[in-house]
Amino acid sequence: MYDANLLERWAEFNRQKWGCHAVMRRFQAPQSDNSCESLFFFNRRGKLYLPPLNSYHPTLFHPTSTTKPHRISTQWHEAAELMIQEMSGVAGTAGFCLPPEFTDVRPFIWHGFEVTVKYTYYLDFPFMLEKASGDIRGRIKRAASEGYYSQRSRNMKDVHECLHGTESRQGFSHNLTLEDLESAQELLGEEAFRCYVCYSKDGEPVSASVVLVLNQERAQGWISGSKVEHMSKGVVQHLQSFLLQDLSDGGMAGFDFAGANIPSVAKSKAPWGAYLVPYYVIKKRGFKDVLRIAWSWWQFGQSHRHLPKAKTPSG
Repeated sequence: MYDANLLERWAEFNRQKWGCHAVMRRFQAPQSDNSCESLFFFNRRGKLYLPPLNSYHPTLFHPTSTTKPHRISTQWHEAAELMIQEMSGVAGTAGFCLPPEFTDVRPFIWHGFEVTVKYTYYLDFPFMLEKASGDIRGRIKRAASEGYYSQRSRNMKDVHECLHGTESRQGFSHNLTLEDLESAQELLGEEAFRCYVCYSKDGEPVSASVVLVLNQERAQGWISGSKVEHMSKGVVQHLQSFLLQDLSDGGMAGFDFAGANIPSVAKSKAPWGAYLVPYYVIKKRGFKDVLRIAWSWWQFGQSHRHLPKAKTPSG
């Protein structure tokens, strides 16, 4: 479950970095003991959106102490109805991303929202390297044999240097300065904002990964980067193995790889022994969406008007 205090700090980082407004909304029916809380981000026009480098809108559901599935479902629907009322007035063109734990999105569908599915990989702990593919284990051994070593780090300069390596190789930018990384670390603390770096035998930072621990049960991958001249040596796999083992040893229940929606990304994450889980993106239908649906139905009706009528049996 998400830590509400950490979510407030994460909201503050996003306010400072992206210039958005963020607030924790609580949805609870009168005289009800169950509730739902969600971190809403608003753009400068006051519309819901998801800031860059965020996978989900963190959401917590607090049912009563019941073990009956139908009662939990009813309570969630009550809270979702209140959430829908709020979202209907502030929804823009961006989608609202529920975390993977929320699998019942029927209330949103019933209210006419468009729902699409995305995927991520979950890995449950304790971490066992033997469950990873042989290719990954081989790459880790090669990195170790060449003197590479991985460790947790507080040096944001080393992290930023590795991020720049990936940006240069792939031609994009995380839009994160060194000061941004230092600010996030200061706001969240080193336990919630965990940085891992792989170093060469000469002490050069060659690969880095930052993990968010906003959920006390399951950590989430945030950003990573590596220098291209070292990638063939297995440094990415060496670092990933180290951080997974560190999180597992620290008592975490599992790890969220945060996304598996691009073929190359999914290919790199699946061999760790993780399993695929869906998460849902909810979007209010705009005028163009309504027109598109109406046009599809009209085409469907026109095509059926010209079908030959079925012959009725005589006799």
